This record gives sequence, structure tokens and C-alpha cells, in this order.
Amino acid sequence: MLYTTLSQPVIFACMLAGGIAGGLLFVLAHSLLIALKAKRICFDVANFFCTICCAAIFYFINLSTNYGQFRLFAIATFVFSIIATFFVLNKIFVKVAKICYNKLYARRKKKKNN
Repeated sequence: MLYTTLSQPVIFACMLAGGIAGGLLFVLAHSLLIALKAKRICFDVANFFCTICCAAIFYFINLSTNYGQFRLFAIATFVFSIIATFFVLNKIFVKVAKICYNKLYARRKKKKNN
């Protein structure tokens, strides 16, 4: 077997892990901004920085595992894992972030009134 075909499962696994990390980055930023009831411009700025971070993650994973070669399955794996992670975990993280924020806000409000 050729060396390039032997490394494809490793490339796939690394791109999948990197995409999940990028998706978690988007989910954490999105749920934090929803819990804080941020404005639209904050979402846009957070999405911009998350996209830059995901591009850097992809670049370094691609450089280290794929030796800088762009393969369609690597790009597709990275993008689809980000999308899947965002849609699967987004509602869970938003609910948890809202609960935590409301509890902290209620405690802070109690301390202020006392």
C-alpha cells in the first residue's frame, strides 16, 4: 500500500478531533453570549474570532498530519464535524449557561438587596 493511503485514517481522526474542538469553541461562545443577552454585533465579532481560530486549527492539523496537502475528505471532515458539534451541543450548552447565569444573577441580586 502507498504511504499516502495508509495515513488517511490518521488524517481523518485528527480532522474530526479538530473539527469537534472548533465546534465546541463556537458552542461555548454562542451559549455564553445568549446567556449574557448580548447584542448582534457581539455575536458577529465572536463568530469572526471563532472562524479565525478554526482556520488556525485546520491549518496546523493539516500541516502536521497531512504535510500541507489539501484533500477533499479532510476539509469535508473538518467542516462537517464543526457543524455537527454545533447543532448537537448548542441547545444543551445554552440551557446550562442560562441556568448558571440566572442562579448567579439571583445570588448577586440578593446580596445587593441585603
